[in-house]
Amino acid sequence: MPLRAQETRVGGPSPAAGIDATERRLYDAVRRAPRDAAARAALGAWLASRGQLRSGAVLLEEARLFGGSPRVIAARLAPIYEWLRDWASLAALPASPLSEVERARANALAGREASVTGADRATVSFAPLELGALGRVAFVVGTDTLWGDVDSEETGIVLPGLGRGAGVVEVLGVDARGAVGVIRAVGLADLTLHDVPMRVEARLGAGRARLGFDVLARLGATVNARAATVTLRRDGKVDARADAEGIPFVLGFPGVRLALRADAPAVPIGSPAARAALRGRPWTVDLRRGVIWVHPAQ
Repeated sequence: MPLRAQETRVGGPSPAAGIDATERRLYDAVRRAPRDAAARAALGAWLASRGQLRSGAVLLEEARLFGGSPRVIAARLAPIYEWLRDWASLAALPASPLSEVERARANALAGREASVTGADRATVSFAPLELGALGRVAFVVGTDTLWGDVDSEETGIVLPGLGRGAGVVEVLGVDARGAVGVIRAVGLADLTLHDVPMRVEARLGAGRARLGFDVLARLGATVNARAATVTLRRDGKVDARADAEGIPFVLGFPGVRLALRADAPAVPIGSPAARAALRGRPWTVDLRRGVIWVHPAQ
């Protein structure tokens, strides 16, 4: 089904028109020079930014084989592998930008299968915010309930300290950013996320945390600010709806930008313009299609 965002709107072309033009240009460059490392890497990075994580990773790996800089390629691949939870590839990444303890975490997780168990869907509390984070989501670590600020600049979960989640937080070491490890189980209502990457930021207040946008994106989250809820899907699959408007997004690793207009750069999801586009209506992150579906007001 075509995106509503791809239809022509009164006043100018749709946001998806600019996205499609960029993608065609990058594909054309690879067709003209199939073994050109720079062209292949550019297409790979673009596809990953549009939610096609595995395809993007493969093209970047090929770009390295075709002579691309291992250091540059590694910097692009590392966050993509983390979004994919492809810990084996991350641990083996040549010219890796990871710290020693981050590599140790990747090695530790390479033998585990990241999974989500529980109900097909779960609805958790969501407190919308007008500044900074998109909102706060309640989740459980061990016997502790924390409120995580949904942060588009983060991956995984950031905890306020190691006094929380006794027995389920596995610390693997410390680097320049703080303690690094894994949360063995994170409860989100009727869902449990297993082996979630985490780090510690001591300046966070008690009971506070940060939740990476990747966590919600992987679960096909539907945010309903008016109802103060977010609905999560265990398999992450989202059905396109004919009555919804699709706003294309671009992942920046870190960061998330929304393409609101074809004739203007995409804007950060936390910017006033992006918040205005989402305000008042439920919206769903569709990672596979690279869009946020904005649904009719309820």
